[in-house]
This record gives sequence, C-alpha cells and structure tokens, in this order.
Amino acid sequence: LCGWKEFFPSCTCVSTPIGLGRCFFGNRTVRLHQVVRHSCSRPWRRAMALPVSVLGTWDRPRTYRGSRRVGVLKEFWSRGRWLLGLLVLQSSSSFVLDKYTHLIQKHLVVTLFLTMLVGAGGNAGNQSAIKVIRGMATGKMKANKTSFFDAMYQQAQVAALLGGFLGGGGFVRVFLTTRDVTDSLAISLSLFSIVVTSVLAGTALPFALAKAGIDPANAGTTIQVIMDVTGVLITCVICSLVLDQASNILQ
Repeated sequence: LCGWKEFFPSCTCVSTPIGLGRCFFGNRTVRLHQVVRHSCSRPWRRAMALPVSVLGTWDRPRTYRGSRRVGVLKEFWSRGRWLLGLLVLQSSSSFVLDKYTHLIQKHLVVTLFLTMLVGAGGNAGNQSAIKVIRGMATGKMKANKTSFFDAMYQQAQVAALLGGFLGGGGFVRVFLTTRDVTDSLAISLSLFSIVVTSVLAGTALPFALAKAGIDPANAGTTIQVIMDVTGVLITCVICSLVLDQASNILQ
C-alpha cells in the first residue's frame, strides 16, 4: 500500500498516513520512521523523495542545534538593541509632560484623551508604513526618489482625508463627555494634526531606513514610538494655545 514491499518483502503495511503508519515485520511492529531510520541510507531517502519532516531529525547535521542557537542569539541581538533604543526614545515623552504640567493640571480633558490621541497617531502611521513595506517587498515600490515622491503625494491626500474624518469623530467623542465646545475643538485639532503628521512620517520612514541600510520592516514599531512622543508634543502645544487663549478671552 505504501511502496515499502519493493525494499522489504517481509513488510506488511496498514493504510494510514505516513506520520502514523506502522509496518509489520514478522512478530515485530515498528513505526514507519523507525524502519527508515534503521534500514535506509540518505541516497535511498532522496530517491524516494521523502521530506526530512517525515523522517524526523535523525539524519540532520550534528551542527543543527548549534546553528539554531546561534540564530536565536543573532535575532535576539538585532531586535533587542533596536527595541532598547525605542524604549529610550519613548521615555523622552516624560520631558514634554513635565514642561506642560500646568496645562495638564488645569485642563483635565488633556489627560483623559491623551492616550486616544497618541494611539490614533501610532495606528495611522503604522498603516502607512506597512503599505510601503509591502510595496517594497513585492517590488511595486523601490527605495528611490521616484517611488518616494509618488508615495508621499498619494499619502498626503489620504492624510488630509483621514485627519478630517478622525478629527470630526474626536470632536463628537469629547463633546459627549465634557459638553464643552472649546475642549472638543482643542482635542479635535490635535487629532487632525497628529494623524496628518503620522501618515506622512509613516510613509517616509521605510524609505529613510532603506536608504540608511536598515531593514525597512523596523519602520512599523519605530513610527509608533515616534508618534507617541510627537503626539504628546503636538497635543500639549495645540491644547495650550487653544485652551489658554479661550481662557484669556473669557476673562
């Protein structure tokens, strides 16, 4: 049934998948991979075109485990150092918050919706970065000036539409919570600016990394961290201008 009789006349096989098959040699019942392991040579296995996954790991090079261990360490170092740099960069948002402590204490609405703002920026930027990375991987985009300007022009239009759409949604969301037009306007303007900035930055970043000889795939995580810091800065600046000006006008 499975073709073993050509090589083992005394073998009687059951009709089961190869991974679970059993062969009967006289009074002995042996699993299929054991028959191959003890009775077959590498040239014979290649002639039968059996994959290594069927035969197990018995005839792999002795250095396989060592090379796998080296691969793990190499991936750990390449990813770990990049993530450590992003961790340090992301921590710089604390300096921005410290500078605008008076704004946060005076206007609680900034604290309530800060995570929404920076999260929207990271998500929008990541979408643009992934689109460019996919284009580079499939060959639709090249790391050159022509592809860069084409992508930036197209994404600038998308950024304006997304910014207006999400800014309007943010205005409604804040107004339902605070019932204050000024607070809603400040948050929606911040959201519009963050989304536009993140889409453009997310589009440009893979090209910049490729030009610097760095894997463009790192752009996905990098743009999120960049927009965490930039989003906090944009929010504090715009809310400070809008809310403080509104307070001065009301006084």
